[in-house]
Formats: sequence, structure tokens, C-alpha cells
Amino acid sequence: MSFIMYNWVSILIPFFIGIYRYKHLDKSLRLFLYFVVYGTVTEIVSRIVIRYGLIIYNGETNTLPITHLYLLAEFLILGLFYSHILKDILQKRVIITLVVLFVVYCIINTLFLQSIFTYAAFPHALSKILLVGFSILFFYKVMIDASIPNLWKEPLVYINLAVLIYYSGSLFYSLLFNVILDYSREFAKVTNYYFAALNTLFYILVAIGFWKSDR
Repeated sequence: MSFIMYNWVSILIPFFIGIYRYKHLDKSLRLFLYFVVYGTVTEIVSRIVIRYGLIIYNGETNTLPITHLYLLAEFLILGLFYSHILKDILQKRVIITLVVLFVVYCIINTLFLQSIFTYAAFPHALSKILLVGFSILFFYKVMIDASIPNLWKEPLVYINLAVLIYYSGSLFYSLLFNVILDYSREFAKVTNYYFAALNTLFYILVAIGFWKSDR
């Protein structure tokens, strides 16, 4: 279980590289760096909660309230990121409208529809579907424009590849999380290794994107 327990530290790779390369990042990459910074803070807070048992539900430490908040802020920041890089093929107000609607839905879900101590499977799945769609639109834009001479030197290619792989790969994990947990705790642990590997790959690709900025 040590790989799963310490997998979260992979976020520190793009965190430090992004800060080190900050002055070389354009507006879009800086928006993504803010997402990484927020994710890093959330991970640290979660570890503190787990270490000291600050949030207890049914006699056990429960960090799902933090997850509810993270989901909302995650989509808000990434929505702003995509509203910037997709403005040539998708009106900015369309993405902003989707972001606002999703944020409102998350707030309503948390306050009235679902306990903050349970996993919000549908909101997580919906956010992943939208983000995968945005990343596909980016690659469509790249093919239509045909203005990048070397794709593997373009930072946004790595960032969007990370988004596409991670969020599509974890979509069914989100949809079936509660089912898996009820079916077998042991099987749930196995799926956690899969999710942890996706998480590590995501942050490695993001780190490469930050490193290649302005190079």
C-alpha cells in the first residue's frame, strides 16, 4: 500500500517545476499551474486531516468533504484554462456558461442532494466527460490550424494529453466507485493502484509541459 499512500507526492514534480519556470509560462500555462498549486494544497490538507483525524464520520476519518470542494474548484480553474486556449474555435461565453452551470450544480448537490460524506460519483463523472471533450477540441484545433511545426515541443500538447489520458481513464472509476466499494474492499484496493498510476502519469506529463515552456 506504500505506493498508494505516497503517490500524492507526484504532484510536487509539476508544482516545483511550474514555480521554477513561472516567468516562462504564458497565461494559459499559468492558469494550469494555479490548478496544480490548488491540488497540492488540497493534498497536504487531506494528509493533515488523515493524520490527526480532524473530520470524523461514522467513527472513521473521512476526507470526502474536501473532495466535494476540490471538484468544484478544479472544474472552475480548468474551465478558465480551456476558455482561454479554445477561444478560436469555441466562444468563450459557452465554456464560461458550462463552468457556471456545473459549479451551481455542485453546490446544489452538496447542500441538498447528497451528503458531503459520500462520494459524488455523477458530478465527478460529468466533470471528466466535459474535460475530455475540451481536450479533444484542443487537438482538433491543433489539426485544423496546423501551425505547430513540432508537436512534441509544444507545452500545451503535453498538458492536454495528460488531461485526455487521466480524465478518460478515470471516468469509469468515478462512475463505479460506490459500486466497487460495496462489492469488495479488496477489489477496491486493487483499483486504487490503477488510479494511482494514472495520477502519476498525469503529473509527469504536466511537469514535462511546464519544463518545455519557452524552450
